[in-house]
Amino acid sequence: MKVLFQFFEILLLISIVKSHLSFRILQTSILHFIPAIKLHHIILLSDNPKEHLYTLDFTPINQTHTSTLIKMVLAQNVPAEIRLRYITTNIENIDTIIEKWDKMNKLYGISSKQLTNDFYTKIKNEDIKNIIEQSFEWKEYMNLYTHNCQHFSQYVKNITYPYLHPI
Repeated sequence: MKVLFQFFEILLLISIVKSHLSFRILQTSILHFIPAIKLHHIILLSDNPKEHLYTLDFTPINQTHTSTLIKMVLAQNVPAEIRLRYITTNIENIDTIIEKWDKMNKLYGISSKQLTNDFYTKIKNEDIKNIIEQSFEWKEYMNLYTHNCQHFSQYVKNITYPYLHPI
């Protein structure tokens, strides 16, 4: 009977500790030449925050093109993408995260979508994979006022919340 009780106690503990995921929204600058204006949201997600993390963000395609910027200011929709990146660093190393993330997004010979797909296929943690898969359902157009990176981060936060807190 004691062994049976211990077995149920272990099952209860497993159900209470549903996941060991870390989630954070990092606010970064939109424009590199005005770093004090931190309006861009990057989602940090990790199952081992002292070692590595995944980043998700939502950004317009061709964001440096004048026509894209004008359309955005005029509240028009522009094509956008969800970017997934993998970074080996502690989740607390904000400067390192931003530096590595920024370098990864200066692509040479590989498309951003391909890089996202490559990182996605290598995810081993099922909870993280589920969160990211659901995040990919976000519509890939950007409107500066009604469908932007801050709206996306709230959307991902709502998806992630059940994985962080046991029911």
